[in-house]
Amino acid sequence: PFKTGGLAPWQLRRVTDYMEANFPYRIELETLAAQVNLSQAHFSRAFKTSTGLAPYQWQLAARIRRAQAMLVNSDSSLADVAQATGFADTVHFGRTFRNLVGAPPGVWRSDSKR
Repeated sequence: PFKTGGLAPWQLRRVTDYMEANFPYRIELETLAAQVNLSQAHFSRAFKTSTGLAPYQWQLAARIRRAQAMLVNSDSSLADVAQATGFADTVHFGRTFRNLVGAPPGVWRSDSKR
């Protein structure tokens, strides 16, 4: 639903579709704002109003969701999951995963497969 001060539904859909299509690469704020013809500042405020997250946080959460799916549905190593989801290395992946999910990826995988 539309939130006052947020993006119109078509704008939010266009931007999130663009981010999904360009996964796992980090997309600059300028590029996202240009997708809906808004200034970076206006876009950033409107996106956060619509989603509750800043654009970078949304992208990071999407990468973690994809990593969770890979951890549960495959036997890929943590290094492979980190690389496939756009993290610089396994340490960065592990730290970010732990901060957002509350458990290290290996522990989370074990608990989720039970």
